[in-house]
Amino acid sequence: MRALAVLSPALSKKIEAKEKYILEIDSLKIPLALIHVPDTEFDENNPQLDNAVLVKKVGFSLNYRDQGVIESAWYKLSKDNQEAYYPIGSEFCGKVVKVGKKVTNLNIGDHVIANCSYPYAPDNVAPGIPSNHASKELEIFHKGKLIKIPSAIPADQACGMSIGVQTAFSMIRKADIKPEQNVLVTSITSNTSLITLNFLKNIGCNVYGMSYSTKGINLVKEHFPFVKDIFEFKNLELPQNLFFDAVIDPFADTHLKKLQNHLNFGANYVTCGMYNQSKEKFNSEASLENLPGLLSGLISRNVSLIGNCLGTTEDLETGINILAKDSDSNIVIDSVFNENDINTFIEKSFNKSSYKVGKVILLY
Repeated sequence: MRALAVLSPALSKKIEAKEKYILEIDSLKIPLALIHVPDTEFDENNPQLDNAVLVKKVGFSLNYRDQGVIESAWYKLSKDNQEAYYPIGSEFCGKVVKVGKKVTNLNIGDHVIANCSYPYAPDNVAPGIPSNHASKELEIFHKGKLIKIPSAIPADQACGMSIGVQTAFSMIRKADIKPEQNVLVTSITSNTSLITLNFLKNIGCNVYGMSYSTKGINLVKEHFPFVKDIFEFKNLELPQNLFFDAVIDPFADTHLKKLQNHLNFGANYVTCGMYNQSKEKFNSEASLENLPGLLSGLISRNVSLIGNCLGTTEDLETGINILAKDSDSNIVIDSVFNENDINTFIEKSFNKSSYKVGKVILLY
């Protein structure tokens, strides 16, 4: 089977330069390659696999979080003298090829994606993202960590939706948005924000966007014409009389401090992550100046600062149903590649070459 993996130095030396990609994260140069590894075995008669499912991947995608996974894997593999590897990838779509004897919610032939429910998960399994190895062509999952997707959702969209849909719908739920309220979606071209826009359009709120630069915003406006305006964050181009009742923010360390004076009384500020995730950047840039001043501003406006990690099974199910039934809602896809374009796939996934708007998918 195939897998996109971080390579140990010893294994990297055996692979030709044209067949691997060197990912730069700060000062690190990390070798990645699509490699062939032994198939994952699955014995339906093994009682330890009674509640397990073997999935053959149709395709997968990489997320911003994968850079942190890659960095952590490299710190371990770079010290390994053996020919070792670590498969990567956060999201996938796959086909059920084998099931354990106690699996009743899924059948052979079903198309599935990951259920990343957090902080609780079905069947008392571990909550959260079920695998950091989504690129593995064959992988075993507990039945509670998968959810069947409708045939109305195309395979390329399904390969890049688990984390984004679960997170986006959870953030909107926590923001408690009412009709006519002003809502700001930051990092408007990020995948989380693009998916969020699908679920905001029917609430009847006034949706605004913010982008660090103007790259890609015309494509966002084409996909989501209901967005009233998109502002450039770098120069904080916000009208002085515009205040927001809710903010959906994927990167709190970038936006929170500068947006505090544009929050309405009683606003809900929901965030799901940090931009500076690499160890070098976090250690050098993650300090927040004048924390008492920031907290004072939030307190004086009765602002609720809400952290969000993934979402519930119900969040994912609701999002999937909307995407399946509403022809105007979809996961924005930037490009789709196959294994012959693996280096371009990695470059576009992490914005290392041309700018992207939407998910980048690799189909097997």
